[in-house]
Amino acid sequence: MANSRHGRLSTEVIESVRTATDIVELVGQYVSLKRSGASFKGLCPFHTEKTPSFMVRPDKQMYYCFGCQRGGDVFSFVMEQDGTSFVEAVRTLGGRAGIAVETSADTDRAHDELYAAAEAAARFFVETLHGPDGQAARGYLQRRAIGRDIAERFRLGAAPDAWDRLDQTLRPRGIAQETLLRLGLVTRRRSGDGVYDTFRNRLIFPIQSLSGRVIGFGGRILPGPDEAEAPKYLNSIDSPIYHKSRLLYGLSDARGAIRRAEAAILTEGYLDALSLFQGGIENVVAVCGTAFTEMQAALLHRYTHRAYILGDSDSAGRRAAVRAAGLLLEHGFLVHVVELPSGYDPDSFVREYGADAMNTRLHEAPGYITFMKLLVDRRAGDLAVKERVVRHLLDDLGRVSDPLLQELYTKELCRHFALSEATVAATLERRRNPRSAPPAPGSSPPPESAESKALRDARRGLLRLGVCSGSWAARLASALKAADWGSGVERRLFDALLAAGNEGHWRDHVTSAEDDSFGSQLEFEGPPPGDPEQLFHDYRATLIEARFEVTGADLRRRLAEAEGRGDEEAISRLLEEQRALARDRSELRRPPSAS
Repeated sequence: MANSRHGRLSTEVIESVRTATDIVELVGQYVSLKRSGASFKGLCPFHTEKTPSFMVRPDKQMYYCFGCQRGGDVFSFVMEQDGTSFVEAVRTLGGRAGIAVETSADTDRAHDELYAAAEAAARFFVETLHGPDGQAARGYLQRRAIGRDIAERFRLGAAPDAWDRLDQTLRPRGIAQETLLRLGLVTRRRSGDGVYDTFRNRLIFPIQSLSGRVIGFGGRILPGPDEAEAPKYLNSIDSPIYHKSRLLYGLSDARGAIRRAEAAILTEGYLDALSLFQGGIENVVAVCGTAFTEMQAALLHRYTHRAYILGDSDSAGRRAAVRAAGLLLEHGFLVHVVELPSGYDPDSFVREYGADAMNTRLHEAPGYITFMKLLVDRRAGDLAVKERVVRHLLDDLGRVSDPLLQELYTKELCRHFALSEATVAATLERRRNPRSAPPAPGSSPPPESAESKALRDARRGLLRLGVCSGSWAARLASALKAADWGSGVERRLFDALLAAGNEGHWRDHVTSAEDDSFGSQLEFEGPPPGDPEQLFHDYRATLIEARFEVTGADLRRRLAEAEGRGDEEAISRLLEEQRALARDRSELRRPPSAS
């Protein structure tokens, strides 16, 4: 398939890396695994759970979680764990195995140049911090009580108070000026004559991907003559390797602690996150110089379903907290909002009162709806404020897709604001479907037809055969048409099996994580119990019978139209097609031994 995950990597290289990687050893670096029959079992690294449902099959070199339905092979695991592309996952595992992974794709080479430039810039900033030009930055870190260990762990640096020191230093080291421009590390002069360093006289916070590669930077202005006029914080522009709305500062270091604590603390500033981390509160992340986004909420949801919003104590901080809470609710989080005394931000609070006091604030943090009720109470029960808050909360609840969470939040809303559940439920229903009439009492949705269930079961059974053996995949291709598989994940997995052929590596041809996980679930289940030949015959017959049913309905429609016109020639032709269809149906029902 043209859009398979191979990119420009050769099949031989992929297979060499796959063969050289032991999935139990790989997963065991992140998950405590215990043998369970032919498999290994542990707590899922991709979602919070207390009972292990994450299984690893060494014989199939695959994993699957029955809790969150994620699954795949060694490459899928690295992609999911580190948030990298397939090519990067192959390179990571190839490096571990001592296998060189080369690609001829121009985009991959360009990305390599950007990664190399970002890493070179990070080293330059660290060198500056510890050199003569880093005195102001070192003094600032000392005043903010950020120790050397934290500075080294998070690779803090300094940009000198000079116009082109970074550019002049990196170009002799082989970093092209155009590459620095693409990363936003230098800026073209308005006159068009030359460039200047974007970050000057700033404390530098390198931003790392989940795999630990430097991809961007944030910079805090340092004391100096330009301090009053320059923006307090400056952040890297988006680039092919960095998208600030999709990342969270510190997540590569915090994700283990987030899983252990079963909760994440969300802050607004780099120093807020570092102060908490230094105090032993390590399950903390920060946004990267932008408002909290849906993509960041989705990213955080991979590690926990509980979030503590910890912002500034001013009105702007509260507005940001309310906005972030809505996005977190939409992604299935249990949300708490941490309040700090007036005039404090997380960094200043920890510096003055210590990590223990912050932990107390976290433990006492109210849930989101309770927090909103407290805001109303502080306005002396102002009815207009109460109405606005309730309508805002109803908007937020309308975005919650999990029925259980929505019910829990609804009960809490009703309890705090003295509302009836019927009123809230009716309001939510009108917001979801404003034109719909209320359902009749006692009505229920029509039951799913047995035929559609049989069709899905047949597709699933055939795919279970296909993912477990390349030979079965080849037979599927010759025995059925692409249209027999519908248009969803089953069709896409059939396409991947078709592209893989007898080699059987269908994962190398999937186009999404959903397809990979679906195929992994079927592979983990193994072939359906029973005689494979008989199962193949029966499942195939079910799919073709469904196709015949559609054809038959079309023939009946066309025959009725022909009879209405009195078209004897068309009637005769269509009746013959009906007889041929009946013969095909009769032949289809014959057992395999009789054919």
